[in-house]
Amino acid sequence: MHFGCKLSYSFLLRFVTLIMCLLVAACASNEDGSGGSVTTGGVTTSSTATGGSGPASGKVHVVVFTHIEDNTPAGAIGTPVARQQYQALRDKLVELASRAKSRAVPWVLQPDWKYLVAAQTYEDAAMTATTDGKNVFRYLKEDLGVSIDPHAHENKGYNYTDVAHLLELLGVGGSPVIGGHIWDPSLPEFQHWERFRVPVAGKKFPSASWRGEILIGSGTPNHVNDPLVSGAWRPQDPEHYFVDAPGANILAFGAWHDGVVGVVELVNLYKSGAVQPSELLTASWNLRPDELTASNGIDTIDTTVLQPLAEMQAAGTVVVTDFTTLAATFASTYDGTAFVYQP
Repeated sequence: MHFGCKLSYSFLLRFVTLIMCLLVAACASNEDGSGGSVTTGGVTTSSTATGGSGPASGKVHVVVFTHIEDNTPAGAIGTPVARQQYQALRDKLVELASRAKSRAVPWVLQPDWKYLVAAQTYEDAAMTATTDGKNVFRYLKEDLGVSIDPHAHENKGYNYTDVAHLLELLGVGGSPVIGGHIWDPSLPEFQHWERFRVPVAGKKFPSASWRGEILIGSGTPNHVNDPLVSGAWRPQDPEHYFVDAPGANILAFGAWHDGVVGVVELVNLYKSGAVQPSELLTASWNLRPDELTASNGIDTIDTTVLQPLAEMQAAGTVVVTDFTTLAATFASTYDGTAFVYQP
């Protein structure tokens, strides 16, 4: 009987010790950013843990893309001037894609409706002779590894679904990326991204249906007041845009700022330990068509963007990717754990 009492006391002591250890571990998990919110040095971050350990070292995931707006080519489609403008940009798209492939730096193309309609008109035998008999979009995707997503200002009667359908007609459809949107619901120009929680019918092509799943950056009109944010999350709703809703079916990526310089800032956050390797940092930006067509434009892009990204990628601090692959990486490597970094 006396022995039984000693055993009970010893068991109780071990049990209390175990509970204390678990409490300490739980507190530590909130302090190191694996759950909840933490403020360090004036920087507020948030994360939602869903399990898994994530990668062993922090790597900034970068997407470099080009938007072709709905004013390109200028003028009426079918005119010689419009054809000339179409071909001039076409040549530069192929040149940039070739340079990016040689650097092993993925590049993404996101065209609006007009350039796609122009392609239907101008991609004849004479035009495709330089691209292995394929229209330029098929050649970029199939031969040069370019990812192609819809981009839409939704003017002239074309909505996002119409642009996605035009890409299908040209043989390069299937992307779930919403290639640009205005996130602030207080603005009159607000494009309601939440409508993509269900399939949306086309306006020019009413029988077409498409659902966007990935928001690539939280823009404002003319990009004059874009939020400074890096990371990945599922926006709860327009009024709580930067709050992660784990069960939501639209994923957003932060665009950050300042191109390559900004990427270096994010790399240093991992190096300093301010951000943990299990927390995904992202950056993306637009290489405008006028940058491509400028004198020595492709060479400038190569030396100021492609080469430094290639060097950082070789050093293991950066992964250059596309938005669809990044979404898959977020789900697998990062276990779908949201992380929003906003200084």
